[in-house]
Amino acid sequence: MKAGARLCPLLFAFGIASIVATASMAQSTEAPGTGTEGTQAGPIQPASEWPCEQPLRPEMSIGAMWQGPELDAQDDWREVSAVVTLVNQIAPRSVPQEEAVANIRRFAAGYQGAERSTVLTELFVGLFETLSAERNDIVRGIKRFHRRQDALARRIEEGWKALGEIDPNTTDPKIMERRAELQQQVDWDSRIFDDRQRLLPAVCEQPRVLEQRVFALARAIQEQLTITQ
Repeated sequence: MKAGARLCPLLFAFGIASIVATASMAQSTEAPGTGTEGTQAGPIQPASEWPCEQPLRPEMSIGAMWQGPELDAQDDWREVSAVVTLVNQIAPRSVPQEEAVANIRRFAAGYQGAERSTVLTELFVGLFETLSAERNDIVRGIKRFHRRQDALARRIEEGWKALGEIDPNTTDPKIMERRAELQQQVDWDSRIFDDRQRLLPAVCEQPRVLEQRVFALARAIQEQLTITQ
């Protein structure tokens, strides 16, 4: 989970494509996905609209996460400063889950009776809304990532097509130069495409990582609701 917490801000704060393109420059000069350098490979096929193996759930279900007191749509957790402070402290994935749960326990110990139930329910709502918004940003980022990959795949295919239309045995210097430029561009684009694809499994895990965190923190809150003060 710590690795995912470090990965996600980098990928989505600066943009997946720009991060991967930068990483590509530092890696091997081989052209992954093109076979032996300078030889033609088959076109890269675009993936489906959602590139991850994990099924896409557009939104998290609050009912699947919460079996505590009924949620009051009229209440606003942002109006309770103590709740806002704790949400800001424990929502980030850079905070270990065990530490977040311990903070929830300490927070709950400061309240009794009906006030305890109300403030813990508001805490759950605050965490759910905060992490749900972050998850939605990640899902949108993955879709943008896929669209960029799809566009790059089409450009690679067009590059191979253009290469195929040039006589490889030509001795014309201008045509030879054009062929070399096309080959270099295709090799470079293929390397970037492959480097991005290697990031995809880790990126695709992030929505599920957030779902698991919300569920774990919701369970910790509900455990505190069962304790009589």
